[in-house]
Amino acid sequence: MTKQTILNEAHRQLGARMVDFGGWDMPVNYGSQIDEHHEVRKSVGMFDVSHMTVVDVNGA
Repeated sequence: MTKQTILNEAHRQLGARMVDFGGWDMPVNYGSQIDEHHEVRKSVGMFDVSHMTVVDVNGA
């Protein structure tokens, strides 16, 4: 059984395709990678690194 981050359920609700990454259930993408790229370029993106037990929050 893989470990899950605190954001696992949120990733699943948003339609993430999940994969095993070093024993952790992690999102790899949310459908079309091109659509995801464009959305991040025009808005914002987030990368879940909570499996590393470090949380950095930056922004205005």
